[in-house]
Amino acid sequence: MPENIPIHRLKDMPVFGGLREDIVKLILEGSHYVEREAGEPFFLEGERGDSSFIVESGSAALFKVSSSGEQYKIRAFLPGECFGAMALLGVYPRSGIVKAMEPCRAVEIKADQLFSVYQADPEQYVLIFMNMARDLSRRLRDTDDQLVECLEERQQSGLKTIP
Repeated sequence: MPENIPIHRLKDMPVFGGLREDIVKLILEGSHYVEREAGEPFFLEGERGDSSFIVESGSAALFKVSSSGEQYKIRAFLPGECFGAMALLGVYPRSGIVKAMEPCRAVEIKADQLFSVYQADPEQYVLIFMNMARDLSRRLRDTDDQLVECLEERQQSGLKTIP
């Protein structure tokens, strides 16, 4: 289990909201820290995703690459926030690149640890996935708002909107 992370601090993070302390400990038993310097990726788009990450210190950001090769920053992740959950929930390859924006330390939670939660307590397993889904739903709402802003800017500049 990663040292120096008090369980009560993790329980305050949205992804662990409502989970019992013994379940949080079970999840962390097989976890480890992943540290990246500024600009280093945690993962690349298209890679197989079998884990999610919770930022412990520093920050990271999600980038998408356009057809012209331009990288666009989509979202930042600050301490306590989770990234990589889409690969766990959807069993799809990684949907973008997540890079450290500054020296960043994150706890990596593998799918195997979540399966051990399922074996120990299916109710708690459902709760952690509901927490991840709620977080993704909030982000989708934010993305919808950003899209509308972009469309309005496009329309005001005289460009056609997306059909």
